[in-house]
Amino acid sequence: MPTLDAGRIGYVVGTGGSSFATSRTANGSTAFDSPTGDQNSPIQTFYSSGRGGGTYRQTRAYFYFDTSGISNLSTVTSATLKVTSTSLSAGTTGNAIAMNGFNAFGGNGNTALDVGDFDEVGMGGTSEEFSSQFTPWPASTQQLISLNSNAFSALASDDDTVICLMNYVNDQQNSAPTTSPWTKSCSIAFSTKIKLDYSTTPLTNISKVDGVVYNVSNINKFNGTLFNNIDAINGVT
Repeated sequence: MPTLDAGRIGYVVGTGGSSFATSRTANGSTAFDSPTGDQNSPIQTFYSSGRGGGTYRQTRAYFYFDTSGISNLSTVTSATLKVTSTSLSAGTTGNAIAMNGFNAFGGNGNTALDVGDFDEVGMGGTSEEFSSQFTPWPASTQQLISLNSNAFSALASDDDTVICLMNYVNDQQNSAPTTSPWTKSCSIAFSTKIKLDYSTTPLTNISKVDGVVYNVSNINKFNGTLFNNIDAINGVT
């Protein structure tokens, strides 16, 4: 099974405030690009009651993968995101979901994660789930997050794929916590490589090649040479 290492990693702490909706859709307050070591809460929903309605805050992790090597003439049949948790028990209280991270890291991994990338996952607009809810999040464990058909399609068709991990129950589901204090966190050991395993099978029902109907009568050249001038292809006459 082929494996890709994340080419760029990071997380963004959202802007805290009294509005749960704004905490999910506004720019972040702090971005951490290419972190190292153990981080207790790079995926989190936080709430603390107080004057003025209390404070809500979300934190989301993003990972970039170069998927240009996955042929668009193949079908991705399975994919698993592998993220290792730390030994910190406080980072085991949360739950997560993998989402399309769209254009975080500039979309191609060449740009540092920025506070403006906080909602690249699209809670304020268009979003796409890459997995179902993943729980629990035990300590000191490689979490194996099975991705879905939306992710399969992106991996097969896009040269660059960004995956976001965010809190599922509150953040992704738009369900404001009402109990205070409320902290649901998933830890990540960023010193351990974040990986993406996938499996593919060749397409067996190709009706078109580059938009041309796959029929000998419609294709008269091979690598720019007219078929009637070719004696053999790969040694076969």
